[in-house]
Amino acid sequence: MRIFKIIPLVAALLAFVGLGASAQNVALVLSNGNYENAVDVDNISRRHQQLVRAFQAQGYEVIEGQDLTRLETRRTISAFADALEGAEIAVISLQGHVVHFGETSWFLPADINANSVTGVEFRAVSLDFFAQLLGQKPGRSVLFVGESGRMPAEVPLLKQGLARMNLPRGVMMVSGAYNEVKNIIENRFMRRNTKVLDVLRGDIGALEVEGDIPAALVLADGRGPVVSGAEAREAALGLNQSERRAIQRDLTALGYDTRGIDGLFGNGTRGSIRDWQRRERLDVTGYLTEEQIRLLRRQAGEAREVNEANDRRFWAQTGAGGSERGLRRYLDRYPNGVFSNRARADLARLTAVNDEQAWARAVRIDTPESYRRYLHDYPNGIYKDIARERIDTPPEVVESDASRVERALRLNPVTRLLIEQRVADLGYRTGPRDGNFDLATRQGFRSYQRDRGLPVTGYVTAEMIRRLLLGQ
Repeated sequence: MRIFKIIPLVAALLAFVGLGASAQNVALVLSNGNYENAVDVDNISRRHQQLVRAFQAQGYEVIEGQDLTRLETRRTISAFADALEGAEIAVISLQGHVVHFGETSWFLPADINANSVTGVEFRAVSLDFFAQLLGQKPGRSVLFVGESGRMPAEVPLLKQGLARMNLPRGVMMVSGAYNEVKNIIENRFMRRNTKVLDVLRGDIGALEVEGDIPAALVLADGRGPVVSGAEAREAALGLNQSERRAIQRDLTALGYDTRGIDGLFGNGTRGSIRDWQRRERLDVTGYLTEEQIRLLRRQAGEAREVNEANDRRFWAQTGAGGSERGLRRYLDRYPNGVFSNRARADLARLTAVNDEQAWARAVRIDTPESYRRYLHDYPNGIYKDIARERIDTPPEVVESDASRVERALRLNPVTRLLIEQRVADLGYRTGPRDGNFDLATRQGFRSYQRDRGLPVTGYVTAEMIRRLLLGQ
């Protein structure tokens, strides 16, 4: 065991102990064991609820998440930050892959997908951030980090495990193998009326302790859960995160705003439950019974059937025709509808075709006014930057920037070879079929464009790709 900066905060904590137990303690429990793009550690996910129950049994308000994505992690941390202000004691328990570069360590979300340290920085949450959150409760906060002990994926410069941290004053961190951290939380720190210092005096194996040790702090202070009868009945159902998400989806199907479908029953979800209970003339508690969950599921199923029928009917009247106006009308009413993905794809293709045609008209006219018209109709169009440059520029100064248009398409070698082969197959001389656009290739492209009424530049455009490769 290594202990850094052992600074008992006895005076402050003696005053704290005498304050009584008016505010609830709060714990953030995150366990990631099943990863989309990294090595799995199934035991971490399987044991998550055991940790949650250990904190709940000692009266903690537990904000928890299992196998969370980056966005789900951020929402969960936000909920914890909201609860932190009124808490007496604050604890964070992190179980999963931990990596570091230099002095910075990160806790990885379940959907981590990065091939560089920079990618990890943008997609993961630093341990420093968690520590700074707890720094708001100096002398009354502990950070537990249970490490997987495995390198999730090979990323240059990245190393497995924690780097030594510079913790905020008044924050203690206990770290080590995830099973050892879990065991010491459940069996030692969550033992009622046991001081932190008494736990650390015992055998803690290979675990490491850093930061300021709040010697007199008792994490399990014996207050026990303080819950209403309705809250206790819902807690007894043991709803997991997937079941909670299903309830949020059911409420959303009935028109209630839960402020997200993340498995966290915050103010938005509780308010939606109360509104639903009020409408159904049930006891308005904000907590659900098993019978109410079944009723909610049945009502949501019926609502989905009606909504889907209306959705399909409106699609037939609007988006099915394939017009830009019809597609936009459909998406305005049903942004997550049955046909929403198809509508967005069709709209994107239609917009690109119209954009290309508008640009071709502007180039044929080749006046400042034609480029202004293009920008008016397509302010975010493919060629907006080129159009802006051509306005108020004498035509004789403007050389063809078709090469820039071609570069913007980011053609890979395979696509370049296919384009060259298709043009050659149509009877045009393009030189060697190697994907290198040399002088002979450019001349072949010009002939192809001239014969089809396209702007004659010798450079590839999106319109050429659609005709040659997509058959449009």
